[in-house]
Amino acid sequence: MASVLVTGGAGFIGTHLCNHLHNKGYHVISLDIQQSDDNPWEVVVADVRDYLQIDGIDSIVHLAAQVSVAQSMEDPDYTLSVNVDGTSSVLAAAESSGVKRVLFASSAAVYGDADEMPITEKSPLIPQSPYAVSKIVGEELCRQSPIETCALRFFNVYGPGQSSSGGYSAVIPAFKKAIAAGMPPTVFGDGTQIRDFIHVSDLVRTIEIALSSKVIPEEVNLASGESTSLIDLLKALEKHHPDMANPLFEDERAGDIHTSIADVTLMNEVFSPGEMITLEEGIN
Repeated sequence: MASVLVTGGAGFIGTHLCNHLHNKGYHVISLDIQQSDDNPWEVVVADVRDYLQIDGIDSIVHLAAQVSVAQSMEDPDYTLSVNVDGTSSVLAAAESSGVKRVLFASSAAVYGDADEMPITEKSPLIPQSPYAVSKIVGEELCRQSPIETCALRFFNVYGPGQSSSGGYSAVIPAFKKAIAAGMPPTVFGDGTQIRDFIHVSDLVRTIEIALSSKVIPEEVNLASGESTSLIDLLKALEKHHPDMANPLFEDERAGDIHTSIADVTLMNEVFSPGEMITLEEGIN
């Protein structure tokens, strides 16, 4: 039975991934700075920036990070500390303990506002926030490691249990929270922003495939390959909430990207994750 360490295992994606891998028969160890013992998998409470002892681990999925673009603009030092120093610490521990493979959670933020759509893995990296910079540095640390690594560039992940505050993809739970409270959903910008949403169950299934794949690329987009504007997202939500309040439009936030659509050719060729959940299915 393969052993997998999931850093950030108590977070939104981490919890889904630990549950999925546990159900598939993996020996799962979740590492996070704060978590409950109420899980069928092993838990370790630690900060990824600390000295880590991780003997007996076959693979690592490194999810632990400060994930808010907005927070990274306000406190870049903390973001770089957690995301860069944390990644360096995880790789050092992996190298000293014989880990075979590290999958690093990167982000579509590394591309910034790309000139061409859809975005391929060879598109220029144009970071627009300290968060994006931290992910680019993390990717480079992975490339310099003697361990086999892959930077998984997550696009807009959404699904059950996602927080409505912070994070690169929190627009869906934020909209749903406002609708449930009878409040207007807040749109930062004019609503024409384009996103590529991938359901968390599709994401973790693809990560599991990447763990056992014979060959992994240095970096790969993980996304649906489908484009959705924020206005279209609101229309999809309105179908199930016809009485929802009209959205409130506010100024764009610093560091936010306008258009982000992934080319998923490489993902499909290397991992073949199969059919993805549609956004309309996923949000309901």
